[in-house]
Amino acid sequence: MSPTDVLNELSKQKIITEKQHVDIAELERQFPFSLHWELRSMLYIGILLISSGLGLLVYDNFDKIGQGALLTAIAAACVGCFYFAWRFRPAWTPAETASQTKTGPATFGSYALILACLLFLTLEGYAQYAYTIFGSQYGLVTLLPAVLFLPLAYRFDHRGVLSMALTALISWVGITVRPLELYFKTNFFDQETVFSAIGLALVLIGVAIGLDRQRIKPHFTYTYLTIAGNLLMLALLGGLFNFDDLRLWFALGLAAACLAFARYRIIGPALRGSQSASATDGPFLFLLMSTVYGYIGVTYLFFHYLRQSSDDMYYWYFIVTGIALVYYLMSQLPKGNRTNESV
Repeated sequence: MSPTDVLNELSKQKIITEKQHVDIAELERQFPFSLHWELRSMLYIGILLISSGLGLLVYDNFDKIGQGALLTAIAAACVGCFYFAWRFRPAWTPAETASQTKTGPATFGSYALILACLLFLTLEGYAQYAYTIFGSQYGLVTLLPAVLFLPLAYRFDHRGVLSMALTALISWVGITVRPLELYFKTNFFDQETVFSAIGLALVLIGVAIGLDRQRIKPHFTYTYLTIAGNLLMLALLGGLFNFDDLRLWFALGLAAACLAFARYRIIGPALRGSQSASATDGPFLFLLMSTVYGYIGVTYLFFHYLRQSSDDMYYWYFIVTGIALVYYLMSQLPKGNRTNESV
């Protein structure tokens, strides 16, 4: 509800007087509008545009400018951004860095850091393309960013860099298992790749919960569980779809994973020490993940084993289960997000 609707409702119920209604409405009209998130979004978009433009510049003009000059310019820009970010680095603390909410040069240090990481990826990729510095060891191309970005994410308390580190780590595991097949065929659904993805996801989830219990950057737990949870459930679905002899085990694994994420949404705040943990305290995304992935798995199994099904059965299945799914998710929304809640 908008502030005007709230005021009208409070006045209608005689909770506030007419004079209070007028005074609060006037204060609301004069209240300054915050551009914090708009400016942050513009800065991030600017960083992405700079990185993309640099990539296009390298692609279109590397034969004109020269490979050595391009590499030197990218390296200089990367080092400069890292230097700026390090100079205005926040003080180390296991908790969330409070200085990120303040203004000043330290605020722009986080943007310089993510730009430096993107420039490093461009530098590494171009160096591999021009000089094949890693040879045929394609895994090193993604392992190196993971090894570099992970400690930087913790030192600078930057969840964006943490996401880049985890993504690079996931890519490294996939490339290491089947380098040539993955490079030429992009086939992710062989048993080695699926089991490697499941193993990595479980390790990341274990690390996230362990660090969360130790209160070491507990606000990183959401990023860990979001990335690792999607990886785990995608790998389980890949096994469910492709391996007939192990289908039952993948189905049980998917059910356990969905139940665990739905359960963690309830007990997660309690594990972090919240005294008022309830079913609406945890991130709704975990429940959404478990519900959607579970629905895909159940739907596949239903039609896989019910081979002789008519078009009417398809129709009614999706109608009935779709309504039930939406109703269930709506009933689990946090109370603050329900538009029909009374004032």
